Amino acid sequence: MNITLIGMSGAGKSYIGEKVAKELGLEFLDVDRTLLEPARNMPLQRILDELGDEKFMQWEEGVMVEATAGRDGLLVSTPGSVIFEQGAMEHFRNISRVIYLQVPFCDIERRAVGERGIVGMGSKSLRELYDERAPLYEKYAHHTVDVGVLELRQAVETLVDIARTRGS
Repeated sequence: MNITLIGMSGAGKSYIGEKVAKELGLEFLDVDRTLLEPARNMPLQRILDELGDEKFMQWEEGVMVEATAGRDGLLVSTPGSVIFEQGAMEHFRNISRVIYLQVPFCDIERRAVGERGIVGMGSKSLRELYDERAPLYEKYAHHTVDVGVLELRQAVETLVDIARTRGS
């Protein structure tokens, strides 16, 4: 069984995902911190600055697909921009249950202050990115969980329940 979490930067994919992975005995894979930053040995924002949005997303997609192809027992915390990468989203939908962690914009705005490496921030506001991405997260998700209205423990239990009752 694999689970892939999608959502905006600041939605809790890493924070909640790590707890869900532990509960389910899955390997936790934080794409930004485990794959992307170590691959170039630099912070995400610096990588994004060097490559630009388009090249960054092409590289990001290849790294994610290669690292997860043929693997089982993963909980993948994806970058927020993953929904612009059709190949990656098709891959994740095929190998896992894709869960969108939905959070109200006011929470994202508060949590993303000073956040690094958000694709599209050079040309759009955080609000514009949120409005553009939300329908795409919903489109690709097998399940949507509004974690903005849940306490941490409730969010973890909800995701664990989805994983256990619906599998992959």
